[in-house]
Amino acid sequence: MSYDFILLHREPGQSWDEVLEANERLVMEGADRPFSSFARARAERIADRLQAHDPQLERFTTEHHIELTRLDGAGVQVSLFEGELAVTVAYWHTGRAARMVMELVWSYLAILEQETGWEIYDQQLGRSLDRARDLGPVSGGQGDMSAWLSAKFSTDHAEPGSRMNVPDEP
Repeated sequence: MSYDFILLHREPGQSWDEVLEANERLVMEGADRPFSSFARARAERIADRLQAHDPQLERFTTEHHIELTRLDGAGVQVSLFEGELAVTVAYWHTGRAARMVMELVWSYLAILEQETGWEIYDQQLGRSLDRARDLGPVSGGQGDMSAWLSAKFSTDHAEPGSRMNVPDEP
């Protein structure tokens, strides 16, 4: 399970329901279609910029998409497709670790917005993400869900915290 952000082109006045439905149709119709040359160049440029920003991102490239995964166990993955970008964060972090991971994700989202001009949709909030205001609520929600999942499914009763080895707040 993960906290998911998606970036899509959205026309003024267009609802997120319309955008998401149209994107789903496009994905279903062209799921096996490789990148166009323009989309490939844009995705490569974005991947280069993300890796320059964070050298701990490892790149995996296919003819359909590019994935960048953080190597330190943060549980963060960036996926670049022709008409959609996505950032996912595993529900592994609580407390300060959740905040730190989301700050990292915020830096990725800023780059993705700058490179495309697309809007960020937060699937958990069900609305556009406001990076200027939503870091606290999103970090708290991610941490709360991580703690709930850990309590519900944990069998080893390990100390709370994160795979990034950042201690929880007291």
